[in-house]
Amino acid sequence: MMKTEYITAPVTVLAFAGDLLLTGEGPCLHLYDVTSTEHLQVHQVLTHANIHGIRTAAAGVEVDCWDVALFGQKTLQLVQIRPTENAIHRKGILVTPGDQHGECEVHDWIWDVCWLLPDQTQGKAVRQLALALGHNTVVLWDAEAQRSIREVHCQEKCILYCAHFIGSSWSDLMLAAGTVFREVVLWKPCGQKEDQDCVSVLQRITGHQGVIFSVCYHPPTGRLCTASDDRSVRLWQVAGPLQQMLDTGEGVAAAGEFELVFEVYGHGSRVWDVQLTQDYIISVGEDAQCIVWNMQGEIAKTFRGHKGNSIWSLAVCEQQGLVATGGGDTSIRLWELPGSVTCQSEAVRTSSTLNLPLSLDDFPRSLASCLDHLFLVVTDQGSLYSYNTATCQWSLVLQDPIYRSYSLLEVSAGGMVAMGSLAGTIKVFLISAPNACWESAVYDGKVLSLTWMGQNADSTVSSLGHLLSCGPEGEVIWWTTHTAAEAAITVQKTATFQLPYSRQRWLTCALLSQKDSTLVCGDRRGSLHCYRKQDRDGTTQPLQSLIGIHGKTGVTSLQMHRSYVYSTGRDGHYRQFQLGATGLQLLKNNRIYKGFDWLEKLTFSEDGEMLALGFHTSNFVVWSLSANEPLLQVQCGGGHRAWGILPSTSQGALFAYIKARAVQLTKGPSISSSKRLILKDSLHGREITCLKFLGWANNEGAPYAICATSSEDTTINIVALKHKPVSDLVVLDTIQDHISSVRCLTVCPQLATSGSSQCASSLKLLFSGGGRAQLKCYRVSVSSHCDSGGVHKGKSCSEKDTCTHQNMENITQQVRHLPKVDVSVKETKEPQGYRSVDIPSDTSGSGNNGTLQEESTGHCDVPDTEATTSHIPPAVECHIEYLACHNLVERRRRKKKSGAAQLEEEEEVEMRYMALTSWQGRQVDPHSAHLFFVAAACSDGFLRLFVYDDSERTIQLFCVSDFHHHCVLSVDHFFTTTTDGSIHTYVMSGATDGQIAVWNVTPILSAFLSSVHQSNHHDITEQDTVEAGVKVPHTLSTGSTKCQGGMNTSTTKDMQDVNSPVPKVQLKSGCLRKTPKMKMESPDALLKKHQSGVNAISIQRVDSHHYLLASGGDDNSLQITVLAVREDTPNKPVIVATATSSAQSAHAATITGVHIVDGQSILTTSVDQRVNMWKYQLILKSTIQCHLSFLYGKFSHIADIAGLECWNDECGQQYIAVCGHGIQVLSPAHL
Repeated sequence: MMKTEYITAPVTVLAFAGDLLLTGEGPCLHLYDVTSTEHLQVHQVLTHANIHGIRTAAAGVEVDCWDVALFGQKTLQLVQIRPTENAIHRKGILVTPGDQHGECEVHDWIWDVCWLLPDQTQGKAVRQLALALGHNTVVLWDAEAQRSIREVHCQEKCILYCAHFIGSSWSDLMLAAGTVFREVVLWKPCGQKEDQDCVSVLQRITGHQGVIFSVCYHPPTGRLCTASDDRSVRLWQVAGPLQQMLDTGEGVAAAGEFELVFEVYGHGSRVWDVQLTQDYIISVGEDAQCIVWNMQGEIAKTFRGHKGNSIWSLAVCEQQGLVATGGGDTSIRLWELPGSVTCQSEAVRTSSTLNLPLSLDDFPRSLASCLDHLFLVVTDQGSLYSYNTATCQWSLVLQDPIYRSYSLLEVSAGGMVAMGSLAGTIKVFLISAPNACWESAVYDGKVLSLTWMGQNADSTVSSLGHLLSCGPEGEVIWWTTHTAAEAAITVQKTATFQLPYSRQRWLTCALLSQKDSTLVCGDRRGSLHCYRKQDRDGTTQPLQSLIGIHGKTGVTSLQMHRSYVYSTGRDGHYRQFQLGATGLQLLKNNRIYKGFDWLEKLTFSEDGEMLALGFHTSNFVVWSLSANEPLLQVQCGGGHRAWGILPSTSQGALFAYIKARAVQLTKGPSISSSKRLILKDSLHGREITCLKFLGWANNEGAPYAICATSSEDTTINIVALKHKPVSDLVVLDTIQDHISSVRCLTVCPQLATSGSSQCASSLKLLFSGGGRAQLKCYRVSVSSHCDSGGVHKGKSCSEKDTCTHQNMENITQQVRHLPKVDVSVKETKEPQGYRSVDIPSDTSGSGNNGTLQEESTGHCDVPDTEATTSHIPPAVECHIEYLACHNLVERRRRKKKSGAAQLEEEEEVEMRYMALTSWQGRQVDPHSAHLFFVAAACSDGFLRLFVYDDSERTIQLFCVSDFHHHCVLSVDHFFTTTTDGSIHTYVMSGATDGQIAVWNVTPILSAFLSSVHQSNHHDITEQDTVEAGVKVPHTLSTGSTKCQGGMNTSTTKDMQDVNSPVPKVQLKSGCLRKTPKMKMESPDALLKKHQSGVNAISIQRVDSHHYLLASGGDDNSLQITVLAVREDTPNKPVIVATATSSAQSAHAATITGVHIVDGQSILTTSVDQRVNMWKYQLILKSTIQCHLSFLYGKFSHIADIAGLECWNDECGQQYIAVCGHGIQVLSPAHL
């Protein structure tokens, strides 16, 4: 009744078959061409199990024909892979069942399968297999009849954690079984005597301190390798003749038959799998690393690229020198073994000291790279040397005592050198003609910094150079350099700028936009400043200043790529901006990974790949953001030293740095030519917590469903699902500025601005909430652009952007139980250490208000991919704009070390947003189109109401309720209309106590919006009150209350009832200003529906006076309730529960998702991996009745289902998406 349209899940198994790579993802078998890295086919081969093993064998004498055994849990499926007669470009590969029986089941878990040599029975070759089962049992299996021929038990009857067959025929077959008792037992299935029920153990291999997860044997060398829960890998050597041991089974009981060669530790956690080749051991583990060991027990290579916690699968093709890994992030990667035939000729990393011809009292001070083959060094005595990497020779360029003891050295991309001295002198010259230089005493004090400005692609004057110099008191001078044909240099002062005051007041980097002569500067304080060149003389003040946007440690680089400005800093972040008429507008805030706190610069390759250069602890690192792996790592001692890099030379990548008064040179593989094979991109590194449908986008007639996914890995992905059929999922863009896991999402449509150049555009506000009390807002636009001919007509990403109270359906976010946290909280819109100063040149308000929110990202394992490696055509584009952030902080007092005084500090609240729901302000009031309301379920037992003002880009908390006193798990909203036509807004919240509260928030919204509108006409003081006759909640005191011991009282004590009226909100030009928070006392209706937590709720309108509420909880039950809206008093509706029905055991485990599909069916999901469809019937008569019955269910291959989402296509076909450890898209049958 439900059909799987698409599934992406952790890659659980990999296997090579010639130049094909077979992968198992959930129940599906995928085929990839290793040579072209092309995805060929996908087939669902198992019904109710995931594929955990693939074993291949050549099918006769035919070329590229394979018999394949696929198994998972207790299920076995045999298929054949062969090319068809009209195979073109490998697309004609045919995958057919190996027999007419299909998949079959055995009585125990299958750990390993081995294809045996054909058995000649009655003159006919019968293909047989050996199956290793979970309790140390071997089954001889008839591949044609699909039946068991013989079952043999070992004397050691225990649970196995792994098994590995040795041999190719039943007579010489041996099983190496890893047991729960931390040992490997070897026994021969054919060694059973007639008078014995079980086969005795031939050999025990002991030594591991944990259970055995993997065993591998390499027949040519007689080596056996084991991997364990104790994080170790052990290599064993067979001491006696292995063939004799397999043939006779004698002489193997001695303890010395397997000799331990070495035991190695290199993984940070458990080791899942291990493979052996002639020269290497390859292991993968829970730390998402693939380590290649040589036979001396040394690490030859470490492959990092998978996101998240685990690499689950491993395959090695020794003939091609390839290693394939599949991770829990759903990605598949190919790696090249060191020294393999296919491996690129890469330089072996070596380090050496470059001896400068210096006197005993001289030493190098500054270093920089020049052009593509030189390193320049300035010494303490003022000498400038150049090192030619091609000839490995030093040469003296110039010597000037002015630059003794202190010398700045900056080199432009064209080989122009600038030097600054302690006396304020600046020298500029070409490295090819150092004698033809320009030199001038510019400052009274020392030159603090020199910066060659990077220019965007619009720059066409190649002979011009732009140099910025910074001196005392923050004086910045813009110099324009001209190069004549005779290498003569002329330098002219173009403009003078002034940096805002700070303790570290000097320039660190700059960018020049030739389009409008806008200068963007970064300083040592971590701030960004925008300047506009003035025609008049004098010092120019900044047009815009973003103070401390990179913390307090400095901005390290600025550059422009594809019309976007990128900045990096020593806070480990890189940020993307849009440069407009009023300055910089922050779009994205990203972090490379946890611990990479010193980011020096970004580089962009011709194909759009982004590389990050910086320092991780004491290592210099070149990191590929698309491949998520380091390309170069050098132990140099850290970032507080002079350094330079040549990424691609004839000798590879060259990194030079000064350490211990000497120039050190490290050679590594060329960065620009690094080859990384990614067969499938990653989705998320950890569990997906939420999935929300954004809308549709068309590309050349193919519809794409655009969705947003959030995860425990702190990221949000915007993905495109290709429909008709659902065949591909592509990550369009990634948001990664949350500092903790992202638990919930909510989407709110926004009206597109006029004058848009897109043929198809949809603006959506995406609100995200998660740990550390973070609530963020983004504007997402996914569009299809028209071509020049106007042929392509793109559909809007949203079918309807306008919503009314009659068709509001909100999918509830599924959540889990968290303990209650009681803290004294207040809101903040701008975290400490960050403020924005904006001095606009005009008041048009066309793009940037200069108010930005920034916070330190503490953990993010997943990099942003600027250039996605997907195959989706570029006509589908995604644009994400960061809008606002809201943090809750608590006030705490601490004593100084002297104990004489107390300081008040603000710390982030350890609270998590569990669920969100949002609606537009214009749905409540047509004059509030710029406002958007968000209701949040919080783990500290509060229900909080926020408002986002799009005109000011701020999020404000304006109402709270602590009624539940338990963790609030779910939230939703709906609208009702009274007889006089007024609209009432209701919010529902479910908590861990099993209760569902229904709140009429209309009085709160009315009071809030009334103050907003009235402020446009007159100034309102704190004594102004709301008109009488309106039910108004109490205000909430936000100040900390000190109690004994200097500790703050709990939140409940801060929320004392205040009988004073609600102050109006003070506004400027109709925009929000901070107002005291209001408090909701008690709900309008309280429903006790579940014995424990209410994880999911959904509501749908039945008619003008009745609504259907469905809920699912931790008690495994599904409850439906008919809510009636009665209006005994005009304009005061009352909510009453009139009829209920339930399914007490709707699932075998916790229900995590509920959605009312239409007027007769309800959809539920659970961690029991079932997606169930229910039918309900309502009888709306004098006595209202409702009935609930089960229709059908579908097993889902997604583990730990956490989210549920539904949408319809243009033909009315419904799609259901569940998320957890992967995503599965289903299409139900019509009722």
